Amino acid sequence: MKTLLKNGTVVSGDMSVIEDVLIDGEKIVKVGRNLEAEDAQVVDVNGKLLFPGFIDGHTHFDLEVAGTVTADDFETGTRAAIAGGTTLVIDYASQDKGGHTLKEGLEKWHKKADGKCSCDYSFHMSIVEWNEETQREIQDMINEGITSFKLYMT
Repeated sequence: MKTLLKNGTVVSGDMSVIEDVLIDGEKIVKVGRNLEAEDAQVVDVNGKLLFPGFIDGHTHFDLEVAGTVTADDFETGTRAAIAGGTTLVIDYASQDKGGHTLKEGLEKWHKKADGKCSCDYSFHMSIVEWNEETQREIQDMINEGITSFKLYMT
């Protein structure tokens, strides 16, 4: 389904300008003045600010820490994110202590998140035990889409 947002103030990193935004499904396909699309639902957004989706690069959903669990899980946390205009969260997946692997940690976080999120999500990998097995797994994590790591040094 296509949606044409007419006459909104499009806000980017370097300017704000009144333009139209054509969306097809979940993708912005065109931005410009006086756009037309016969098959689109037209919404007049005059006087409204149109921002790109925000990214929250540091979340802790459903995280057990110090004898408690963080207040939000992936369902409630991503619902709140969407309400505030955030369309991508990057949560900290964590390897458990006691000889557990990074793969086990990533699988655990996928079980917490998959099918429960209202927005896009990814993971940083938290490394709580460094050993030869963990070192070997780094490339495997990169192959799984993990591009950042947090190493606890205390």
